Amino acid sequence: MAKLTFNDDFNSLSLWNGSSGTWSTTTAFVNPNGNGSSLPSNGEQEWYINANYAPTASVKPWTVSNGVMTLTAQKVDPSIQQYLGYNQAGLPAMGSYQYTSGLIETNHSFNQTYGYFEMKAQLPAGQGLWPAFWLMPSNGAWPPELDVMEALGKDTSTAYASVHTNQTGSHTSEGEAVNVGDFSSGYHTYAVDWEADKITFYYDNKQVYQVATPADMHGPMYMIANLAMGGGWAGSADGSTPFPAQMDIDYIRAWDSNPYTNGGDIPSSSPPPSPPSSGGGSQVATGVVAAPSGGGTLQGGDGADTLTGGADGPNHLYGGAGADQITGGAHADVINGNAGDDRILGGDGDDVLSGGKDNDAVNGNAGHDTVNGNIGADTVSGGQGDDIVRGGQGDDVLNGGDGNDHLWGDRGANTLTGGAGADTFHIYAGSGVSTVTDFNYAEGDRVHIDDGAHYTVNQQGADVVIDLTGGGEMILQHTQLSALGNGWIT
Repeated sequence: MAKLTFNDDFNSLSLWNGSSGTWSTTTAFVNPNGNGSSLPSNGEQEWYINANYAPTASVKPWTVSNGVMTLTAQKVDPSIQQYLGYNQAGLPAMGSYQYTSGLIETNHSFNQTYGYFEMKAQLPAGQGLWPAFWLMPSNGAWPPELDVMEALGKDTSTAYASVHTNQTGSHTSEGEAVNVGDFSSGYHTYAVDWEADKITFYYDNKQVYQVATPADMHGPMYMIANLAMGGGWAGSADGSTPFPAQMDIDYIRAWDSNPYTNGGDIPSSSPPPSPPSSGGGSQVATGVVAAPSGGGTLQGGDGADTLTGGADGPNHLYGGAGADQITGGAHADVINGNAGDDRILGGDGDDVLSGGKDNDAVNGNAGHDTVNGNIGADTVSGGQGDDIVRGGQGDDVLNGGDGNDHLWGDRGANTLTGGAGADTFHIYAGSGVSTVTDFNYAEGDRVHIDDGAHYTVNQQGADVVIDLTGGGEMILQHTQLSALGNGWIT
């Protein structure tokens, strides 16, 4: 029978004070009595307040009420801004952070080798928001890393489970994009069963992903829950981001093994969460299936499905585990290929598209689309219109198409083509290498570097090369630095 080894129902909040307490409020790799921390290697915009640092004690991004612990992200209080940042060369300087947020972790109080780790939480919606629940090794090494749940506020239907390892001698990761319905409209449980031979993820007590345990993930790890902001994956907060933004946690628990097997409280065969509803209702779709003409929700099965949205209304279309072909209608559609080598076409509306896991081809088509390859070596195109085009994790090929587009290669070695229009190519600290094939200053193309990143620019042969401290490189092919006028890089 599983033994409960850690439980916090948040009827009160026990913060680490330097000698006792459950939750530390800053990352384990910085001074526990210092001014706080962030993760500038990800290009993040938030500064995590340290409960033990007096000059910023007026801001409390972790609060408890009625058995719920809330992590709050908000615009910085001007009275404390001067204390937020680093005194180290190459890192964002003191006073440069515009947002504060909360992080809690058990590095000082609890760690465990193997077991079942679970959080019940309601996650926030909003551009740039990046909530997570994850495990890190107590010996300070990285990788490994075990991400029980990561989510992006700009896509409230998807959560991500992943494992990072160094077992091959270099950093690699495996993961799954999972449809969870709408994580912002209610509570869901996010859990992992970490065993010596395999790691199994459960969302709402349904198995969603399994992978073999890496060779470097056999020592004690501690738990972290946080609400990050910004970075290349989540995207920067903007005028649409709701503040304050809140991540509500009902409980965090750990057992020495899976408590829901062999007669546990909740059977592992619980039904999956329903996808978000739209005009035509929801159905599990296998084979060749079309939504009603007024729009609808289709969820693909494990095979290679062909899903088509209704032409006269919005659609929510989700592939399953196979290599799916998914086509939206003429209105604003939400499409996620999930696992498999998928082919996704958005239709004529303002669509939000994600390839999911594996090697996908994603095309926004007409409209002002948000298109993300996600995990895998993807081919991503915005099509006609002013689009947001992102590669995600993997070696991707991006094409903005016609219109004034914004393109991010994100992780990996990526090839970016803006196409016609005034395009903006984004790079951030910790991103991969992005090669831009058609940078045209006269047409209005620009390079944008995330706030706080330090960089150098050099002419290398026929190309302009931008290098960021902490990782990240952009190559502008067939471009002369001397021919670029004011404002080409922002």
